[in-house]
Amino acid sequence: MLTFGFSTLIDFLSWIAALAIGLKVAATLFVLIVNKEMRDQPGWGSALWWVTKITPIVAVSCLICVALLQHNTGLVWFYCAAALFVAVAVPLKIRQRRNRIAARMPEELQAWP
Repeated sequence: MLTFGFSTLIDFLSWIAALAIGLKVAATLFVLIVNKEMRDQPGWGSALWWVTKITPIVAVSCLICVALLQHNTGLVWFYCAAALFVAVAVPLKIRQRRNRIAARMPEELQAWP
């Protein structure tokens, strides 16, 4: 059970996971509002895009620790499966973004006078 204070390590890790997931949801909404060209530009769009990729790693790690501290084997397996999904999905999305930026790079170089 969560408390508003950090009376135990489990509470602290639970709050980190909850805040990380909330930050991911907020960043995802902002990233989806702007178009792909804006989100690939250096600045806040790029930072928000990276937040959507880093926060699941933090959240899943904290949730695995919480499940281990609670000696809940079922949740450990579930969160390990989620960690495996994150470990596969995040590098794929990063590679897609880099390929998208690289494909657009020659167009931007031709636009220079």
